[in-house]
Amino acid sequence: MIPTPKDAAKVLVGKPLKFHKNRLNVASFVLQAALALRNGNHKRAFLLLGAASVAPKHPAASWLLQGALTADDIRRKLF
Repeated sequence: MIPTPKDAAKVLVGKPLKFHKNRLNVASFVLQAALALRNGNHKRAFLLLGAASVAPKHPAASWLLQGALTADDIRRKLF
């Protein structure tokens, strides 16, 4: 049997890392909320905390909200 690149990666890296994208997204929301609260943007902080509370049950919705907030930040900085 000929080894595949996937087999080579398993040998080099070992077992796959346990990476939970959803937990990372929740942590990102909480950190962004803390920064917004620190900067005095209370409306955005509470929006981010609400998104962090919804993220574990609805990961697709939280990723969409994260993308929308990022697009809004970029829009405000460019225009």
